[in-house]
Amino acid sequence: MILYDELQAIDRHIRVGLVGAGFMGRGIVEIFESTPGMEVVAVADIDIERAAACFEEIGFTKYDEITRSKGAKKTGFPEKRVITSDSSILPEIEELDFIIEATGVPEVGAQVAYRSIRQGKHVGMLNVETDVTIGHYLYTLAKNHGVVYTVCTGDEPVAIRELIDFSKTLGFSVVACGKGKNNPLDVSATPESLAKPAGEKGLNPRILTEFVDGSKTMVEMCCVANAECLTIDTRNMHGPHANLNELARIFSVKQQGGILSTEGVVDYAIGDVAPGVFVVVRHEGRLVNRTMRYLKIGEGPNYLLYRPFHLTDIEVPISVAVGFLHKKPCLATASPPTTEVITIAKRDLHRGEFIDHIGGTTVYGGIETVERALEQNLVPFGLCEGARMKEDVKKGTPVSFSQMEPKKSFLYELRRLQDRLYD
Repeated sequence: MILYDELQAIDRHIRVGLVGAGFMGRGIVEIFESTPGMEVVAVADIDIERAAACFEEIGFTKYDEITRSKGAKKTGFPEKRVITSDSSILPEIEELDFIIEATGVPEVGAQVAYRSIRQGKHVGMLNVETDVTIGHYLYTLAKNHGVVYTVCTGDEPVAIRELIDFSKTLGFSVVACGKGKNNPLDVSATPESLAKPAGEKGLNPRILTEFVDGSKTMVEMCCVANAECLTIDTRNMHGPHANLNELARIFSVKQQGGILSTEGVVDYAIGDVAPGVFVVVRHEGRLVNRTMRYLKIGEGPNYLLYRPFHLTDIEVPISVAVGFLHKKPCLATASPPTTEVITIAKRDLHRGEFIDHIGGTTVYGGIETVERALEQNLVPFGLCEGARMKEDVKKGTPVSFSQMEPKKSFLYELRRLQDRLYD
């Protein structure tokens, strides 16, 4: 039985709460209105008008605003919808089955996920910045509470994971996997320098900055590596300029004419692979390789499998359906992480200065193995916002805990709990 059939057969709709009514969140509300067996019935956003707009844009004008948690006991589902400016209220709504976190703010993601899991709600994390910081802890917490924690379908990490699962199920080994980067890499990008293109795309300049300066790519590939127990070949990955017909050759080990020192890695490419995802695979079977050549997949020994799209917010209902109906995550870090998103100075940083935020003017994200990040005491990227510099750090230099004092926060405390899982 496929998901569509299962959703048609359920007794009542899966009731979903959404935190974050931005570009992605508004699309999520609309797509759920056209999917069978589930609907978004509650939206939280610090801008209450944006939360209301999510429902008004789909023609739903019967909604109530809740300002205190005690009001969450009388929601009026399914006839009414609920909006709130307080994200802590949604986990308190007993009738909700699933909470989707879509703010992109690591601290908010940590609070929403933790509270939702403790209240017996499944959690879909669109906020990958939170996942790469404390994803293993949240997975463990959810497992202990009998609910599902999953990274949402639609973004590149799950799209890559689907290709990996397909490949490994058929006995192929993964040489490399990754995504196409949509924008030319510019680690010096700032919201100010990208204000015009952001406005043309209808994006928050901070969000576009995170894409252009490479931070988002590092976050997404770290998410895949940690969930699939993969690694990186070099700090910040290779990121070659390459077209589709070159990927299988380029992402091979050096002995085969490629750029890799080892296999089983995540990486990315700048070229016509964007906005798709890929996996480079190998099979030891003689007849399998004959068939791959016959089907014009390539000459071997490595082959490219490619998905030319990822549908961002449009695919999110799939992770909700899988989580609720099958009690399984579409992607989650079930084992100790293998990679870390690290904090790198975007410009010269000075003692006493405070870091602004992800997608800002002070730092960008890189990726390193967990072992090397620990050896060098490097600061996880998710903990950088609001941190105070204890020393001067030159542009392009990874920042260590001896040089930066992270802001004490809920996310920081959960990260400390996650680190204790490995002691």
